[in-house]
Amino acid sequence: MKKELAVLGCFTVMFCSGIQGVEAAPGFFQDVPLSDWSYGAINELIATGHVSDYSEPIPQDRVMSRMEVAMVVDEAMQNIKEFTPAEQETIKKLNKEYYYDVKKIQLLSKLDSIDLEQDVNKETGVTFTEEEKAGLKKAAAFADKFSIDGYARFRNDHYLKNTGRTTRANMVHVQVNTTYKVNDNWQIHTDLGYRNSFSGFDETKSASPSENQTGTTMDTYITGRMVDNVLGIKVGKWNEWNVYGWGMDIDCDFSGVQLDYGKKDFKTYLTMGKMDLWDNAMGGDREYERVTSLRSFYSFDEKNDINFGVSWSTAMASRYQNPDQGRVFYYYTHAHHKFDNNWDLRVGIINSNAERDNTAVAYTKTKAPGRWLQLQYKGANLQDPGSYGVTATYRYEPALSWPTVTDWCGLNERFVRVGVSWVPAKNILLDTFYTWAREIDTGSKDDMFRFQAQFFFG
Repeated sequence: MKKELAVLGCFTVMFCSGIQGVEAAPGFFQDVPLSDWSYGAINELIATGHVSDYSEPIPQDRVMSRMEVAMVVDEAMQNIKEFTPAEQETIKKLNKEYYYDVKKIQLLSKLDSIDLEQDVNKETGVTFTEEEKAGLKKAAAFADKFSIDGYARFRNDHYLKNTGRTTRANMVHVQVNTTYKVNDNWQIHTDLGYRNSFSGFDETKSASPSENQTGTTMDTYITGRMVDNVLGIKVGKWNEWNVYGWGMDIDCDFSGVQLDYGKKDFKTYLTMGKMDLWDNAMGGDREYERVTSLRSFYSFDEKNDINFGVSWSTAMASRYQNPDQGRVFYYYTHAHHKFDNNWDLRVGIINSNAERDNTAVAYTKTKAPGRWLQLQYKGANLQDPGSYGVTATYRYEPALSWPTVTDWCGLNERFVRVGVSWVPAKNILLDTFYTWAREIDTGSKDDMFRFQAQFFFG
C-alpha cells in the first residue's frame, strides 16, 4: 500500500505543481509573441557561448513556446556566474518573467533523471518495481505534454441610470483551460467554464450562459504552425479577446478558422467563421453573425506598433443596420506607443458602410467613425506583488460603425472611464473602475461601477 501511495504522491505533486500559479493567460505551451523582448535577450545570452546546448541563435521567424523559453533561461541560470553583471541582470529579469515555467522545467528534469533504484523516501524505504518505474516515466512524459491554467473570478457591477440604481450581477466565473501538446507544432485545447449569477436578470440554467445566466461552457480548438513556423492556424470554437482584433478589444464566442502569416515585424491575420455579438440580446434576431476579417500588425520597434484591417460582418438590427444589406464592411486602424516603462498610449478609429434600417429610430442615430483613446500608467503584473496600473479611457462607439459592444461600453454610447488594478499577492488581481457613460443621441445616463477579484492558477 505504501508503494501505491508513493507513486500516487509523486504524480500528484507533478500534476498539482502546474496548478499553483502561472500568469493569467499564458499557459506552459502558449506561444511567446515574436515581438516580445525576450527573443532578443535570449539571443544575446546564446551569443556569449555560456548557454549549454544552445550554440545557434533563435531564427527571426522561429516562434517559441513559454516552455522552450524556460528551458533556455534554466540553462543560463545554472551557469549564471559565467556571465557579465549586465547579462546576469538580463537572466534574472527573464527568470522573473518565466518563473513558474522554469519551475516546471526543473521539476520535469528531476522526474526524468531521478534514480529510481534509490529509495524515494528514506524514512519508509519505499522502492519501485519495474512496472512502477515505467508508470512514473509515462506520467512524466504526459506531464511534459499536458498543461492546465485558468482563473476564478468574482464580479460586482452597479449601474446608475436615469431610472435609478441597479445591480447588474454578482457573478462567479470559474475557467479551466487545458492544452495537450501533440508535437512541437500542434496543440489541442479544451477550455471549460462555469458561471453563476446571484443577482442577474436571468438566472435560468443554460448550456451556453451569458454574463447573467448560470451554466457551463466548453470550447475546443486546435492550434498549430506550418511552413517553417511562418504560418499559424487556429480551428474550432474559442473565446476571442484581443486588444488588436477588429481595431479594438473584442470579447465574443467565435467558431471558425484563423490563419496568421508573417515574421516578427509584420504579420497578417485572416479570420473566417461566426461569432456571437449579442444581437438577439439587444433587440435584433440573430444569434450568430458571420464574419470575414483581414488585418495586419506591424511593429516598428519595441515602443511603437500599428494594427489595421478590414472586416465583413452580418448586418445587425440591434445596431440599427439594414438586415437586407447582408454584410457590413468595416475598416479600422489602431496605434500603440510606449513612452517609457511607465506610460502607454493607444488610439484607434473605425468606420463602416452600414445602411440604416428602415425604421424611424434608425434615422435618429449618429453615423460617424468610432474613436478610442486609452492612457495607461504602469501596469499590474501577476508575478510582481504590489504592482499596479491606472488607466484612463475614452470611447465613442456609434452602433452603425462599431461591430461589437467592447470593453463594457453600452450600445451606441460614449464614455470616460478611470480604472485601477492592483496585485496584492502573486496571481491575485483586484481591479475596479468607474464609467461616466451617455447614449450618443439621447444623452441618457448609463454610469457603471465595477469591483472585481480574480485568482489565477496554472
